Amino acid sequence: MEERWSTEHVLSLAPDAASQKAAGKLSSPAPWSGTGTDGTALWGECRGSGRTPYRTVIELATPAYQCSCPSRKFPCKHALGLLLLWSGSPEAVPSGEPADWAADWLKARRERAEKRAAAPVDPEAARRRAEKRGARVAAGAAELRLRLADRVRHGLADQSTAGPWEEVAARMVDAQAPGLATRVRELDTLPQERLLEEYAMLHLLATAATRVDELPPELAATVRARVGYTLDAA
Repeated sequence: MEERWSTEHVLSLAPDAASQKAAGKLSSPAPWSGTGTDGTALWGECRGSGRTPYRTVIELATPAYQCSCPSRKFPCKHALGLLLLWSGSPEAVPSGEPADWAADWLKARRERAEKRAAAPVDPEAARRRAEKRGARVAAGAAELRLRLADRVRHGLADQSTAGPWEEVAARMVDAQAPGLATRVRELDTLPQERLLEEYAMLHLLATAATRVDELPPELAATVRARVGYTLDAA
């Protein structure tokens, strides 16, 4: 019998609190059709505002996600909602063979993985690249922690005079942390009453990113994905 993820683990994958809330609304069977699992992947179609449902497929091992929705968040609310449905209502995601559209995506992923595995690798060069990126990400995360602390120290009421977050987001891109950059950009769009909560979550993520090698493997993988190390959406 396959091991289902806990609700807490699923929600830990969400890019922000808003995605967690939106996913919760999609965690019941009502908006879903054609759901299924083969033990290694999940798939299903989620009813949206248009005529065509959003097709969502998740490869569990990585994990990796694909959805036909236009969201730029990763994973999107549909992927999270399907994971929550699978976690909380196993009978709503029955065992079976993947739908054709899901099977095509999963097959393409396997073929790409096999091609990468067959390519010659220079272990020393790969190690140096990983160390260099790790140092840049850690430096960027440390800078983000300082920026967040400065904002809190000056008070949430003064955010309008503190300037936009775009400059900080650009610094995160330079630090090769696109996941942090996305979260930082979203700060400019949040209402003031949600800022402190998002600051706290982002500070926690940035702190984890500075010591990711010290974390348990599963948590480290989640942190790396949130930071942007492995944005494996295809």
